[in-house]
Amino acid sequence: MANKTIHTLLTKFFGNDLPEATQMTFRKWFVDDTCWQDKEEAMLDIWEQTPGEVDEKTKRELVKLHCRIQSVSEPVMEKRTLFRKIMRVAAILLLPLLGAAASYFIMQNEPRMIEPEWIECFVPNGEKRQIFLSDGSEVWLNSGSLLLYSASFEGGKRSIYLNGEASFKVAKDPDKPFIVKTGHLAVEALGTHFNVEAYPDSELTTATLEEGKVRIVTDLAPDEPVILYPDEQFIYNSRSETVSKEVVNAAKVLQWKHGYLTFQGASFDHIVKTIERRFDVTINYETGKFAGRSFTMKFRPDEGLNHVLDILQEMINGLHYRIKDNIIYIN
Repeated sequence: MANKTIHTLLTKFFGNDLPEATQMTFRKWFVDDTCWQDKEEAMLDIWEQTPGEVDEKTKRELVKLHCRIQSVSEPVMEKRTLFRKIMRVAAILLLPLLGAAASYFIMQNEPRMIEPEWIECFVPNGEKRQIFLSDGSEVWLNSGSLLLYSASFEGGKRSIYLNGEASFKVAKDPDKPFIVKTGHLAVEALGTHFNVEAYPDSELTTATLEEGKVRIVTDLAPDEPVILYPDEQFIYNSRSETVSKEVVNAAKVLQWKHGYLTFQGASFDHIVKTIERRFDVTINYETGKFAGRSFTMKFRPDEGLNHVLDILQEMINGLHYRIKDNIIYIN
């Protein structure tokens, strides 16, 4: 199909200008793996012509779609690749794209998609939540996180799907491995205490072990699992497609459950995103302004937003902030 024709079809679709009877046929074609380069070029062109922002509700729905795609089970590599392509061009054209992508995965996997026994738990920004799974495992979910899990854990595995950050205290069951799946890696444990951070807006996915032992498999090297021992952290960088392992204080990493804000060698970008989720605010700043620097700091549960920002202003030369209408401007 010619690029000009693709551009015209996409423009009509995102402008709600296609007949209703044509919508489903279009959606099937749109998420098919053919002509992806032409589709991407056309969508990026439309993107440039359509300024705007994605609201939090829409972002949340995309995260839910991501979890549902992961839950379709193996083989998932082709679907994961397709989802990455969708993610690359979804930031502005998200609402109709969600409909197209969701329609595709529902049509392709309807018998195995989310059934009534699956439970979604979403924690809004500014909150955290403790839940207990049917096997007795304890889960703490951090702000802006979504967990998808089975109500009964039937079968030979206890698989759950995470976007965001969660701490797990896993009930022991040697015959039924406990597996946390994210967009880039799977963390498997028999009985242990660990933390996984996998926010979709971050290039880093981390797994930190406090007790026991876990086995990690990535989509970069699915046949080369990595074993973590207590006080070790596994880091996956989706931008550079690299992995690393380092020694950390796992107890400090998990202090967010008790209301602490703890940063160990964190980038400024990571700190900003964490503050946004913790205090449910929006921060506008020049991306890359403090790139290449790392920061270590800790805030108590009773220290509020203004105190955190004041400390950042004192620590970082040249940083100034102002707050207007619940939006923080850093320059």
